[in-house]
Amino acid sequence: MKGPSMLNQICALTIKDLRIFVKDPAALILTFLQPLMFILIMSYALSGLYGGGDRPIRFLIVNQDQGRQAAAVIKDMQTIKSFALETTWKDAPLSRQSAERLIIEGKRNLAVIFPADFSAALEQGPGMQERRTAKVIVIADPALSSQFVDPIMGTLNGFIERRSFMAMVPKGIDYLYEASSPVKPRNDRDAFKAQAERAMEGGLSGKENKPVTLEQVSPPGMHVEKRPNAFQQNVPGYTIYGIFWIVSLLAGSVLREKREGTFRRLLIAPMGRAVMLIGKLLPFYMINLMQLIFIFALSKLLFGMTFGHSVAGVVAVSLAVSACATGLGIFVAAVARTEAQLGGLTVLLLLGLSALGGCFVPRFVMPSWLKAVGLATPHAWALDAYQDLLVRGYGFAEVLPKVGVLAAFAVLFFVIGVWRFRFE
Repeated sequence: MKGPSMLNQICALTIKDLRIFVKDPAALILTFLQPLMFILIMSYALSGLYGGGDRPIRFLIVNQDQGRQAAAVIKDMQTIKSFALETTWKDAPLSRQSAERLIIEGKRNLAVIFPADFSAALEQGPGMQERRTAKVIVIADPALSSQFVDPIMGTLNGFIERRSFMAMVPKGIDYLYEASSPVKPRNDRDAFKAQAERAMEGGLSGKENKPVTLEQVSPPGMHVEKRPNAFQQNVPGYTIYGIFWIVSLLAGSVLREKREGTFRRLLIAPMGRAVMLIGKLLPFYMINLMQLIFIFALSKLLFGMTFGHSVAGVVAVSLAVSACATGLGIFVAAVARTEAQLGGLTVLLLLGLSALGGCFVPRFVMPSWLKAVGLATPHAWALDAYQDLLVRGYGFAEVLPKVGVLAAFAVLFFVIGVWRFRFE
């Protein structure tokens, strides 16, 4: 009798909790929607890394070369399916200035500039006393990771060396034919042989200065003294993701006070709804700021992370993004009616907004339409503002528009939260 009775009790409790869960359709939908939403966003965001040629890496090409060698290198690069080379923008040929502007505006991340003397440097004959060197410039957004830029530069360098060898061999053969003579003394022939070997091998083996070199630079206006390290690139994204979890604490506190009747007792006090919610919001806003100070200070001490050229800019962005996080907390507290709804909505919003905003996956690898959707999140604006300051070397004035957008997000969240808030 004891065994079946215990089993009946377990079944009764299980059925009871399942009925309670099913009676909350909003929580039910959010529970099943969370993993599906996250899978969809992350799959689309990472499709460029795993999709191969389905969505190639786009970068700009500016060909200033007066000969035919740069065009040949560009043609070779176009055979790689994972590359999409753009030589025009809106039907106009690209110049270095227009390519730099597109990178500064965030429309593209990388540009390759072939100089006017590219062909002349590759086609110069062996045996010249003074060899000319051309420089191919790779303009890259400093926010790009080296794992993204280095393979592109390596591939480009390989094509240039191949083209250098192909341009050098005919001239080397001519040089051999003209300089060799059976009547020359042996010492002269040995000296010629050594010189010819250096001429033929120099471009590939590095025994002489290469006729073409690659140099990576940042767009003008970005005061980057050295390439940012991994912490300057990664800390902002994960910090933004972390501070938005204040939403769970703030909304949970509000829901608990609703359940305990605290807000009902406050109704007799001469204060408005907005005043009451601001008073509820401020302590969590201060907690968020302390969290930011702790993370940045620790990153400075342990990892040597720098704050760019404007500490005031970092402070302004931090104040604005903290206001967004607490404002979103008030919004969630106003919309959620039960703890199950609160948990589901918090996870759905925070993971979804963080993924769309680039906290998990760099936005430059996302498809264009997903990057556009990401601009509807405060995370994208906050991350871009931090990268402007910590990675791109911008100052306070350059990030003010993004601080304004973050402030608008914060006001929008708070206004909707006040409008939708109910004391019970």
